[in-house]
Amino acid sequence: MELAYDQVMKSWTRNLLGFFSNIFRRIVLGSFKAKEIRKIYNYHKVPNLFETSGQPGKQQLKLLAERGYEVVINLAPRSLLEGAVINEAEILNSEQVKYIHIPVDFSNPTDEDFAEFVSNIQKHKNKKLWVHCAANMRVSAFVYKYRRDVLKLPHDEIIGDMEAIWTPIKIWKSFLDSKSEF
Repeated sequence: MELAYDQVMKSWTRNLLGFFSNIFRRIVLGSFKAKEIRKIYNYHKVPNLFETSGQPGKQQLKLLAERGYEVVINLAPRSLLEGAVINEAEILNSEQVKYIHIPVDFSNPTDEDFAEFVSNIQKHKNKKLWVHCAANMRVSAFVYKYRRDVLKLPHDEIIGDMEAIWTPIKIWKSFLDSKSEF
């Protein structure tokens, strides 16, 4: 996972700008009806699994229900800075969508967080799933680790999905470098 410094910085800059732009769009444009799930911030389809994104807005959460998603897993903590929709559980429950919240501290992802993620993915693997966090960074890292350690897929086949979102550094690189046994 060694990349040049300028590639890493471009990835982080793109995500920071996108993150703040997403907060602005959700606050200013949040009442407009959403039409496409692919327009949710940092949307990514993980081959043969599910779809992921950064934080959806209220109308986008309703759109997920309209499109038949049965379970939404959120890895972002409850925080306005993180971009969380504070009443996300209420919005999704009113739409008959199961909401699972696993608040992962961006500065300290844990094996326990990952184990809870894996347990929920496996429990709901036959349902239509959407997984998100604030910017799809936590999610893409957890999904990479899930595909590598649980599904036993080769690194070269799956790393591109995470790198489409970001390039992990420091604590996240350490978290990903440790293998989980399942």
